[in-house]
Amino acid sequence: MKKKTLLLVLANFFGVLMLCHPALLAAEAEPKVGLNLGNVSFSAPITADDATYLGLAGQTDFTLKDINAPYVLIESLHST
Repeated sequence: MKKKTLLLVLANFFGVLMLCHPALLAAEAEPKVGLNLGNVSFSAPITADDATYLGLAGQTDFTLKDINAPYVLIESLHST
């Protein structure tokens, strides 16, 4: 019974490792100039001041291309 449990644990470990390996390699690569994230859309800004800060015409949904700035820093937070 212990041998089956050990094999099952090892199989799960290597399975997860194989699934996560491409993500770990991608995380180590530095972003390149001109990296295109695609047409990412965001919900409307909370306030009119936020819309003005981002250089948007109003409080509507917007994309990265709508932001009037020389560069945009995006911080992604994920909680489970």
